[in-house]
Amino acid sequence: MLRRLFFLTLAVAILPGARQADPAPQGWYVIADDAGAVLGHASATTRTLPDGHETVERRELRLADGERPSTILTDTITTRFDRSGRPTLIVTESRNGRTLRRTETRISATSATVTRQSASGRHLTRVALPPGTRFDNGEGLMRGWTGDAPLDFFNLNPAAGLVERVTIERAPTQRPGTLSVLRKRHEGSALRGIMRLDLDTAGRIVAAIQPMFGVAVTTRPADRDTALRSHPPYRLLRNVMARSPVRIGPAAAQGHIRYRFGFVDSIAFAPPATGEQRVSADASGVTLDICTSCGPGLPSDPATLADARRATAWLQHDHPRVMALARPVIRRQLSPARTMQELAVRARSVMQRIDFTGHRSAADALAHGAGDCTEDAVVLAALGRAAGIPTRVASGLVYSRERYHGVSNVFMPHSWTLAYVDGAWRSFDMSLDGFDATHIALTISDGDARSITAAGQLASLLDWQSLAEVRTRASP
Repeated sequence: MLRRLFFLTLAVAILPGARQADPAPQGWYVIADDAGAVLGHASATTRTLPDGHETVERRELRLADGERPSTILTDTITTRFDRSGRPTLIVTESRNGRTLRRTETRISATSATVTRQSASGRHLTRVALPPGTRFDNGEGLMRGWTGDAPLDFFNLNPAAGLVERVTIERAPTQRPGTLSVLRKRHEGSALRGIMRLDLDTAGRIVAAIQPMFGVAVTTRPADRDTALRSHPPYRLLRNVMARSPVRIGPAAAQGHIRYRFGFVDSIAFAPPATGEQRVSADASGVTLDICTSCGPGLPSDPATLADARRATAWLQHDHPRVMALARPVIRRQLSPARTMQELAVRARSVMQRIDFTGHRSAADALAHGAGDCTEDAVVLAALGRAAGIPTRVASGLVYSRERYHGVSNVFMPHSWTLAYVDGAWRSFDMSLDGFDATHIALTISDGDARSITAAGQLASLLDWQSLAEVRTRASP
């Protein structure tokens, strides 16, 4: 059974009805999966201030998985606007039991200052705002829009601390009575998020559908009583997995597997090439060859390696808690590969409890002493950077033959660590005690929540066509 699993962070970026330039009374929303099972509810309120107005968006999810029978997760986004309707302050608070994380974004004419506060301290990021940067995820542009020509703009993502390129286009399939569109988020040319929106005749959102691997989650308007109606906790992990086309044996997993994928609704994206993953794309889809030496590896130029050693809001390798755990291994002056292995052993002695709720930074995860595969990946990546080893976090899918939540022979979301050791990029999976050919990488990042969530969204676009073991023909 998997020791750790990726906890799905639902990316409902902005609630239908919570509009910046259109103050409205309080609205209520139900959050449910595509089978109608309820995850939670949301609300949106706008109130007038002496110098502008303020919106408050609140989401509450009741989930159950792992050791705890039920968990309440709440997110509150408070946005303050000046008289012209431009946002000046965005405050996000995420609470899981007693754990509170706060992000404060102050916006000026040309930049935004993002301050993250958690149990491990504060981290500040300054983001330049290109001319025309939006803050509403394109809702204002969709008013009266017919969908004939795509929308393309820059939008501030306060939670990620960056400006994204966002496109909105007519969806390949349409629902009766609405205009269905796809809102895509990009990092450079790489697709990093996708959401389906249903618009009414005025261009207002009447449903926001977030596809994830194994499940789609919809936020739609409801009355207060319906939104607040009691419901059983949602068994999330049971739903974010999909049966494998074939059963994969241990020998095949330790060898070379070739995967062939098309793309749902022809929404193509390019999976990353790693040291173990080779990517071959054509007009009809993509082929992934995965084995211990199949891929070209990530770039290894000095600038890239230097960037993979720096401290970030998620990989705080210079935090005293991280340094204290890494120091005994660093003093032994082992090879880089052996150092990563020993750091994983040290981290396991601290990360002993399973906790699927949310996503914590490396320092916060060590303080909590618990997590799932996402925390394992960021903790090991931070420890590697503390030892001077360049690291990244890979997120995607992994296969499990064992029975889990009543299901076996499945692929499910997963994260692990990449490290540049002995002249090459290599995967280290602290959660599963090793890498195998069932690890399918879909994003490479510094372990931020946005990139990990993006992997689940990209996985939902894969149309599985074939999976085969590749064997070397014996010499005659």
